[in-house]
Amino acid sequence: MLLLCVLLLGSGPAAAEGVELSVLSYNTHGLPSLLVRDAPTRRFPEIARQIGRYDVALLQEDFAHHELLQQHLDATAGVRVVATGNPSRSSWCPICSGSGLTLVSRLPESAWSRIDAQPYGLCSGWLGGASDCFATKGFLRARLALEGGLQIDFVETHLDASDGEGDRVVRHHQLEALRRALGERAGDAALIVVGDFNLDAGDARDVRERRAFTSALGLANSGAAASAGSSWERLDYIFYRSGQRTQLAVIEASEDEGFTLKGKPLSDHPAIQARFRASPTPR
Repeated sequence: MLLLCVLLLGSGPAAAEGVELSVLSYNTHGLPSLLVRDAPTRRFPEIARQIGRYDVALLQEDFAHHELLQQHLDATAGVRVVATGNPSRSSWCPICSGSGLTLVSRLPESAWSRIDAQPYGLCSGWLGGASDCFATKGFLRARLALEGGLQIDFVETHLDASDGEGDRVVRHHQLEALRRALGERAGDAALIVVGDFNLDAGDARDVRERRAFTSALGLANSGAAASAGSSWERLDYIFYRSGQRTQLAVIEASEDEGFTLKGKPLSDHPAIQARFRASPTPR
C-alpha cells in the first residue's frame, strides 16, 4: 500500500518498480429479500466491511440492497462507489433491475476516468432459464490512471445464466458484444476483466466459449478461483493482459474465505481475489 500511495502522489523510483493492486470480484447475491432464503440486510453490512480491504472491488448482483451497501461503505474511511452499471431497460416493470454491477475503490476518486456502462440489449428467460430478463445485464468499464503513465482499464460483467440452448446463444452474443466493445475502446490498454461469466469450468462447451473470448482479446486467466475441495461452481473469473504502457503480473490469486458471517458464506458465489503488480512495460 505504501508503494501505491507514493505512485499516486508522484513519480520516481516507485513508478519504475511498480505498484501492487488488490482486486476482488464478487457476486453478492443481492436479490430482493422475498426471493432469497437468507437475510440480505444482515449480509450486506458485512460485505461492505470486507470489500473495504481491497484497492478495487467489482461487484455483481448489487440489485436490491445497494443503498444499504452504500450506507455502510460511507462509514469506512476512504472507500467509495466509483461507478454503477446501466439502469433497467424496463421502466414499466417495478421488479426489474439494471445490470447490478458496482465498482468500489479505496483509491483517490481523481484516479478514475472514462467510465462507461453499457447494456447488452438481449436476454434469455422471463419465467425460465434463471429469469435473466428481469435484469438488464451489461458491462461496466473504468480506467485507472496512475503516475508514471500507468493505466489499467477495469471491466466487469455478469452474463446470462443457465445452460439451455437459448441461454447459451444469448451468452455467446453477450461475450461477442463485450469483445467488440473492448476491441474498439480499450485499444492497447492493460486490462483486468472480471465477473460472473456463468461459464462453467467443468463444461466443455463453456470452456471453449471462454477460451475463444480470452484468446481474441489476449487475456490470461489470473487463476483466481474457489479453494480446492470446495463445492462452489467455477463461474467467476479474473482475466488480465498487459498493455503498451503498463505491464501486469499476478502475485497471487485465490478465494477470500473471509466473506462469511457466523460461519456461513455471505453469498451463493465465492469471493475471488487477485493481487497484481503493475509496472511500466519494458521498452
